[in-house]
Amino acid sequence: MTRTIARFGTAAKLLTCLASAAFASALVLGQTHRAIEIPFPFSVPAGKTPLPAGSYTISQSWDILLLESSTGEKTRQMIITRLSGPNSFLQSGSLVFDSTDGRKVLSEVWFPGEDGILVYSLPKGHTRTVLSFSDLSVNGHASGKSAFELTCARCHGERGEGNADADRYFGLTIPRLNAPEVQSKSDTELRQIVTTGTQNMPPVEVEDSGFRHRLPPQDVDAVIAYLRTLKP
Repeated sequence: MTRTIARFGTAAKLLTCLASAAFASALVLGQTHRAIEIPFPFSVPAGKTPLPAGSYTISQSWDILLLESSTGEKTRQMIITRLSGPNSFLQSGSLVFDSTDGRKVLSEVWFPGEDGILVYSLPKGHTRTVLSFSDLSVNGHASGKSAFELTCARCHGERGEGNADADRYFGLTIPRLNAPEVQSKSDTELRQIVTTGTQNMPPVEVEDSGFRHRLPPQDVDAVIAYLRTLKP
């Protein structure tokens, strides 16, 4: 009897340790958070009034999504369900907004390397806007390179040297980004070209599976910073 009780006590202690470890791991996983610059006003399903454009920290804990603005205002939103199987762009970390009647509503959140979170769903007949919150920064040339390869290299070449196939396809000579006439432009001029386009080039966006992916401002600056490293 004594041995049986001892074995039971040992097993109970082991189960307690395993449960504690699992609970601690869940807490760590539940503290996922990310900072992103949202360049337009938007709504959250649980919110009564639209939120302004600005810097937000987005975190997820269990079944709650929490948005905190740079001024400390917090908005809580219940998570409807988990989403899986995104394309590579979403897997790198993204916010998805459904647009209807002139307003954008946060509908999905994809933390890097994790399943997505669904907080709002609309029937067909609306447009979608996707913001990437990759780790791009103005001083991060490697990150700027990643953004450049995602948005610019297909037409302008991997090192800005041009792409003959793209020239033939569009029937014009696409500007060589490593050329003096491009490098001599100011950051403001380049930012304007990237965000609004030119006569021959639309604004820089990524189209994939019906999504419109636009780079947030810090990512545009990262691309420009990388462009400055391109040499003939």
